[in-house]
Amino acid sequence: MKPLHLNLASRPYRDYRPVYATVVLMSLVAAFLMLNNVETYYRYTRETQSTRTKIATIEEQTRKEREREAALQQRIKGLDLGRLGAQTKFVNTKLAERAFSWSLLLDELESVLADDVRLNAVTPRFEQNGKITLGLSFASKSADGMIKTINRMNADPQFRNPFPSMQTEEGGGFLFNLNVEYVPPPVSAGVRLSEAPR
Repeated sequence: MKPLHLNLASRPYRDYRPVYATVVLMSLVAAFLMLNNVETYYRYTRETQSTRTKIATIEEQTRKEREREAALQQRIKGLDLGRLGAQTKFVNTKLAERAFSWSLLLDELESVLADDVRLNAVTPRFEQNGKITLGLSFASKSADGMIKTINRMNADPQFRNPFPSMQTEEGGGFLFNLNVEYVPPPVSAGVRLSEAPR
């Protein structure tokens, strides 16, 4: 005999459990994403606040540096650079005069003089660019004393561009003047750097 299946429901039965499970799962995913978004927002706000603080600090430092630079520019504009440069050159010239070694110069001159040439006078001139020019007065027994002296000075690295300014014959001898640039040897050398042949 067949069993009887009586359906007493007023409407057909539907199983909504998968739908509910899907809704709950989607709600949990949405809640997780929302919490993640909130946490990301707070982290972004916190980090951007820190970055803004750093940027503000750097901008403040930049502003102070610009103010300092403007103040220094004003101070530089107030300086008389031309006068300061002239004073510096003057002081350097005086220092060069004080550091000038007469003994080294006389040793160098002795090394370039021939036996028949005598030194009468030396007049150094210290220029502001550091160059030393010598005015030299000589007496020679022979007419070629000036040529010998110029040739010997050209062979010596301490003398440059010797140029005669005067030559006269007097009392059986010859007087002549030379202008020459003098380059002192290094002070640490302590001895003549060159010996011209006599």
